[in-house]
Amino acid sequence: MDKRIRVLEIIYSFDVEGTGGGIARFAIALSQALDPKIFDVTICGLWNTGTATELQHIRALNSNGIRAVTAAAWDKQHPIQSLWKSYLGLKTFIQQSPVDIIHSHSEFSDMVTLLLKYHPGVPVIMRTLHNGFRVEWRKRIVRRLLLTYFLYPLFYNTEVGVAKHVVINMDRRWLTKYLGHKAVLINNAIEVEKFSKTSHFIDKSGLGFGIPKDAFVIGTVGRLREEKGFDVLLEAAAMVIHQSDHPIKFMIIGAGELADPLKTLARKLQISDHVIFTGPRSDIEFLLSGMDLFVCSSFWEGFSTAVLEAMAAGVPVLATDIPGNRELITAGINGWMIQPRDAVALANEILKIIKLPDENRQNIVDQAIKVPLTYSIEVVAEQHKCLYCALS
Repeated sequence: MDKRIRVLEIIYSFDVEGTGGGIARFAIALSQALDPKIFDVTICGLWNTGTATELQHIRALNSNGIRAVTAAAWDKQHPIQSLWKSYLGLKTFIQQSPVDIIHSHSEFSDMVTLLLKYHPGVPVIMRTLHNGFRVEWRKRIVRRLLLTYFLYPLFYNTEVGVAKHVVINMDRRWLTKYLGHKAVLINNAIEVEKFSKTSHFIDKSGLGFGIPKDAFVIGTVGRLREEKGFDVLLEAAAMVIHQSDHPIKFMIIGAGELADPLKTLARKLQISDHVIFTGPRSDIEFLLSGMDLFVCSSFWEGFSTAVLEAMAAGVPVLATDIPGNRELITAGINGWMIQPRDAVALANEILKIIKLPDENRQNIVDQAIKVPLTYSIEVVAEQHKCLYCALS
């Protein structure tokens, strides 16, 4: 008889390069890193969004012995119906394949998991808050009050935060304090080895975007959404391009609802020829190898895996001074920091970094590459192993 702990990891979608983003990438890596002798892992996408890359990830997981499924098709015109169908799909799946633990990784899967709380095949439910407590359902105040402040601390067996500031804010909830519940800190993680193999001596023209060999390439990675601050980055880019004597290229890697508005802004700023919008990419480590500077312009973050990946790849990082980034960067030691939402300050700091001697930038990199070792997927998988075993 199979005595392994049956864990169901639920993500928004398998479209890692699009709607799934870094959270999906993390959950997939976690599923692969958990010991198959101890855990029988299934990873479920709440919705099938119909992209080719999504199907590729599902096939790759299944071929590697990890069950990967989707609960329902996503219907943009009927989101509530889509949510209900995903619940029904998961309910049917659990009836056929009971689990010991459901681990939710997104706002919508948190809701569905809550509905499954008292299903006969679900003894334990837990959730990880990836994006930061203060912004969970920030535009849906009623949901925030009902779910985040009341139902989640009342019914979830365990809540995990990916950064210290996330856990602190979760523990401040009145009901959490009354019940004596404490959120668990388990940081996000990356596949360090995958990014540390990146070479920074490539011919930049080989990246495929018509980049001159002598260009200074400034890049970033993330969903094209409000919180990433890419509009501020573009405003700063215009100042840098017009003030620097060095050939400059900006590279924005990712997809999202702000893709068209950001491209329009680049045209308005007359910098379209200097800004590359790559769209969704699965070869982030390759593109990082052509960057001279990585910029995180986010207004808020839970815990930035994109910053970790850049550090692991040996790319110097300039990031906004926000809680999630402060846990990774010590300004002037292993990176640089500026205030969020300040395009002038961002531009000035980029210009300073461009003028730095190579040796100074390398000193920053030498310190930065040590940071991701603490947040390797192997370390974090071991932390999840201990938590899952304690809950089962």
